[in-house]
Amino acid sequence: MERQAGFTLIETLVGAAIAAVMIWGLLVLADRMVAWGNAANLRVNAGANAGRLIERLSSEAASAWAVFVPPTDVLGQSNADGHEVDFFSEDGAHRVYAWAYTFDAATTSLTRYAIVAGGAPLAGDVIADIDTLRATPASVTSLRSSSSAAYDPLFATASAADVPYAFSAMPSAIGGNRLVVVQIVASGVSRNVVLTSEDAPTAFTVVVNYTPSPAPVASPTPAAPTMY
Repeated sequence: MERQAGFTLIETLVGAAIAAVMIWGLLVLADRMVAWGNAANLRVNAGANAGRLIERLSSEAASAWAVFVPPTDVLGQSNADGHEVDFFSEDGAHRVYAWAYTFDAATTSLTRYAIVAGGAPLAGDVIADIDTLRATPASVTSLRSSSSAAYDPLFATASAADVPYAFSAMPSAIGGNRLVVVQIVASGVSRNVVLTSEDAPTAFTVVVNYTPSPAPVASPTPAAPTMY
């Protein structure tokens, strides 16, 4: 009777070891794919969160008479690192309205405070998952400087004068056409926005050169209406 060939113990152990290594490799690859997917999803959400914050800050600036970076934040701490940006306005009866967005690195969140004259600031909305917020004051002339965070190629050749204006109701609120550059970082996504108040004067001219110059357009004189 012929004897059937089989696997020896060593061959079985080697095969099991190879299978274990392959399974381990597949598990590591699957874990990395999940991590990559989570990281990509986090970046997408962070980008959307930063975008919503930029829209909100821009909307706040559109209703303010001044956007500025105060020397101290609403909690009395130094604002030398620009973790707070403030807004100032008045109504028709000269009632002052001021509010602030203050970043807290410990909680990675941004809190909107209403500033009450002679009283404690009132905390409002909290925006979470913000890694960094840094507000930097700038003049309108920095729009032309390529070394400035406020640089905009559209205004590289524009002529604009710096027109600061200090409001007596809040001396730290410097308005006019002063700018504030806000950098927002969330989960590795970095976004910048340049804020200015709703009443910022411009007083500059943009000259457009055409090559070749457009031909003049003759506008015919309209005929007098016929009365019936």
